[in-house]
Amino acid sequence: MTEAACRTFAFRPWVRRAGLSIVVVAAVATAAIFVISERAVWIYVAVLWLGGLRVFLGTFWPIAEVCEEQIVLRPLHQFVTRRMRWVDIRGTEQSGDRLIIYFDTPRGMRFVALNLNLVKGRRDFLVLLESHLMAMGFAERMVDRSRYLSRPVNSE
Repeated sequence: MTEAACRTFAFRPWVRRAGLSIVVVAAVATAAIFVISERAVWIYVAVLWLGGLRVFLGTFWPIAEVCEEQIVLRPLHQFVTRRMRWVDIRGTEQSGDRLIIYFDTPRGMRFVALNLNLVKGRRDFLVLLESHLMAMGFAERMVDRSRYLSRPVNSE
């Protein structure tokens, strides 16, 4: 599979700025702790550093890549990149700004959640995802305000 066969979707620009602002707050808090010398607060500052750096550095890669054979998602709330082959996807659930993709792994079914507000080109991403799944025979179902795409149940 070539890189030309993949369509990438970057993070929206404000996401990187938000991560940088968290890092700046962590730097100020770290400097204040050195002055105050309060050790009990170190754990909170460490978590602030980790969270800010995760958001800021994570935005240098695309949040999603849609390729011929697989889809790659990099949600900010996880440290793991999820690579799913199209044939392993069992279904999706979209409710508002949240997208959940259910997929098979050797250890059983898993899911990955994605905040659609973070995706630059959100509509194009959703259209591309839906077109791949519909071409594979997935069916759409609406329940209240949630939209589901799933494989038809086998009638064996």
